[in-house]
Amino acid sequence: MSPTSYRRDLQARKRELAGLLKQRQTIDQKMAQLQPIINHLEGLCRELGDRAAKENAAKVELTTGLTELARVTLEEAYLPLSASEVKQRMEAKGFDFSQYSNPLASIHTVLQRLVKSHQVKVVPQKAGKKAYQWITAIDALLTVLQTVGTKGASLSQSAPKQSEPHGSSHQTAKRLGAELPKR
Repeated sequence: MSPTSYRRDLQARKRELAGLLKQRQTIDQKMAQLQPIINHLEGLCRELGDRAAKENAAKVELTTGLTELARVTLEEAYLPLSASEVKQRMEAKGFDFSQYSNPLASIHTVLQRLVKSHQVKVVPQKAGKKAYQWITAIDALLTVLQTVGTKGASLSQSAPKQSEPHGSSHQTAKRLGAELPKR
């Protein structure tokens, strides 16, 4: 390629980057606008608490324990919740904490168990506080894909070259420690 071609390509890439940065700025602004609206609507939903939700909460209390209700509460939340917010939402659902001498400590214990079992992730907040968020199926899939990608990169750097340039996808997956569904 000639120097002129490189310069044209460089300029095109700079324009593309500028466009992407502008898109990100627009998305960031929209997210910033949505956050207070979501917070306000969550507050309204909590305050209005419809009869069906209260009846359902009573049923949930009868059929679930502290851990299960914490799971349900985090799964229903779109944003990360602190332990005290989890407690407040559980109380709003009708959970009776009267049998617990320190309900917040019990909730912290449950949340830590959920983190260890990879059902919940810790989201750092301001001033060193922690919030907890349910790990969705998409989050879990992305983690698996990133892990497989990392293993693949380290394997490709350290693995000796094989005589065949490309193996089957099942052979590749096996080398990476993943398993593909059978055909």
